[in-house]
Amino acid sequence: MLRFAVVAFLDEVALEAEFASDALPLHVSLFGAASSEADPEQIVAAVEAAYASYGPFEVTGGDDEVIGAEQNEVTLLDDADELLEAHLTLVLLLRELGVRVDDPSTVAGAYQPHVPVTDEERIDRGERLELRAIAVIDLAPDGDDSRVSVLDQFPLI
Repeated sequence: MLRFAVVAFLDEVALEAEFASDALPLHVSLFGAASSEADPEQIVAAVEAAYASYGPFEVTGGDDEVIGAEQNEVTLLDDADELLEAHLTLVLLLRELGVRVDDPSTVAGAYQPHVPVTDEERIDRGERLELRAIAVIDLAPDGDDSRVSVLDQFPLI
């Protein structure tokens, strides 16, 4: 079973890069933690299809908020209508693959584009971001949920 998420890193990250699960670089969360019996290639293809018609996204840091069942602190993104559209397309494509999300309160109509806040990093209100690539991350490579790895990523052109 694949445990995965979809993100847009704010700095370049190499394909197959690995991180401790609590040390993921600053990123925009596009689709939260989920699992599927589908092949990783099918998941990646669905993500690519959902974002294929979009170029780089330009968004702005907004208000801080606490979201989801785990009450995560995040900075919401303003000017993110296209991210919302792409997310809804992704939800439909992943539903066809039997994907199960960990926290339904953060997907589909409840999705709010955001950047997680950590003790070390955050974005500021009004900060302009350009999202140039989408990454699918494996949340438990080789069954080890203490680390994450970049399964695949592709540029937005």
